[in-house]
Amino acid sequence: MKVTKCQGREIIVRTSEDDERSFTFLEVMDRVDQLPDKYSCNSYFKERVYYLMTHEGEKIGFVLALAVKEMLRCCDKLTEDTFEIKESKKEIWFRDGTADVRNMKIAEIGRRLFERSSFRDIKGWRDERYAVWVKGLPYVLVERAMAGLLGITTYGVHVNGYVIDEASKEYKFWIPRRSAVKPTWPLMLDNIVAGGIGFPHGIHDTVIKESMEEATLSQEEIERSIRSAGVLSYMYFPQDIESVKFESESDFIVGEVEYIYDLKLSENIIPKPNDGEVDSFNLMNLQEIIDSIVRKEFKPNCALVMTDFLIRHGFITTENEPHYLQLVNRMHRKMPFPVRN
Repeated sequence: MKVTKCQGREIIVRTSEDDERSFTFLEVMDRVDQLPDKYSCNSYFKERVYYLMTHEGEKIGFVLALAVKEMLRCCDKLTEDTFEIKESKKEIWFRDGTADVRNMKIAEIGRRLFERSSFRDIKGWRDERYAVWVKGLPYVLVERAMAGLLGITTYGVHVNGYVIDEASKEYKFWIPRRSAVKPTWPLMLDNIVAGGIGFPHGIHDTVIKESMEEATLSQEEIERSIRSAGVLSYMYFPQDIESVKFESESDFIVGEVEYIYDLKLSENIIPKPNDGEVDSFNLMNLQEIIDSIVRKEFKPNCALVMTDFLIRHGFITTENEPHYLQLVNRMHRKMPFPVRN
């Protein structure tokens, strides 16, 4: 994909090399979500994936059989007190109780898994809780490191930080490189600000908080320039369902809903690392962004957020993307469980 200019404006042109290798931005989508709509027809899914259920019978997550076994191994009585496991239906129901009781029990299961389990995800304990939303209310609060184990829907914010050169009208993007010590995706490229929405923070509150913490941007600058730009939704499952057997952590299925914001910065505003999660910020032009996406240098869902920006700002079009409609549709997947809003 080559960036050029047409009537003074930057555009992306599809090249013969793109055609030869059949390049499509669907490749970006496949790095985060390859779960087919008819996932429940897969034989290994039917055999080895339970539905997590509320005590009233509403589906709220996917729990692999191996995760059920691990909870029973690490804390059998507590697990049985918390859930009713319906083996024949492949369902695991929260037992009736108040939200406070559910929160207390699921937190204790998490702590025991952290101490006793060899699961990789649970070792990334954050002391940050995600809300599982049902009927507009938080049904249960789950430690962030347990999201994959329970297959719940998670929520986050992503901000595109960019500058438009007044003279050339060219776009440039402030792109952070993740810290080498990050437990996930170290040294990969990211969006200027990104973070999960931990309870009890709201969406806008999280944008402001993360912008100040991650990029050392002032609240005044953020609130003057930030613009809500929609939402992305997908099931994080970046593999061919026909090649997996749902018998390892890498087969966890997690719903992800990302609230997207654009932050147009003036040229004298320079973001700086603040909380240790960012190695450095670099100002990249449009061609560098495209090349980095193609070379898979972005964290997968951050590449998707950048792709969404390029669509919304008219850079990816029906002229240069052969699967434009399919791409846009897949970026806004209908989630299988209740969502926040």
